[in-house]
Amino acid sequence: MRDILGVVPFGFFLISIGVIFLTTPNLISEISAFFRDFQLKELWPNVFLPVPASNHPVLYGAIEKFCYLFGIFQVGMLILRLAYGSPPSQKAGTASDVVFWLGAGYLVGILRDQMIGWFAFIAGLIILIGLTVIIRSTITLGMVRK
Repeated sequence: MRDILGVVPFGFFLISIGVIFLTTPNLISEISAFFRDFQLKELWPNVFLPVPASNHPVLYGAIEKFCYLFGIFQVGMLILRLAYGSPPSQKAGTASDVVFWLGAGYLVGILRDQMIGWFAFIAGLIILIGLTVIIRSTITLGMVRK
């Protein structure tokens, strides 16, 4: 079956990126400052990983807005997929995308507010990715058996 809604998220992604750049002053310089700010931090003896030396609230805020915007869009996509009778794998993928984008928005927000550090943020993203894989698999299996 052809996915009639397949390219809509890509179009919304491009529009969202444009809106974030238009509404966030100096975003290019904030991105540049973020990448120039990395330093190596020793986690264990002789094990170093890159970490930003300082907080970047403007960049993190822009990323947070994008994540929430895209997550809410995915909720709309899920409603459309349910209405149009999309295959179970597409519904499951969109449902897991909702969880990922809204969860990522939350994580970036608490990183921006310095409630967690960089490595806790990375760990949270890894947990979120694992959670979305489980959600996608569970929903797909549950819908196929019906």
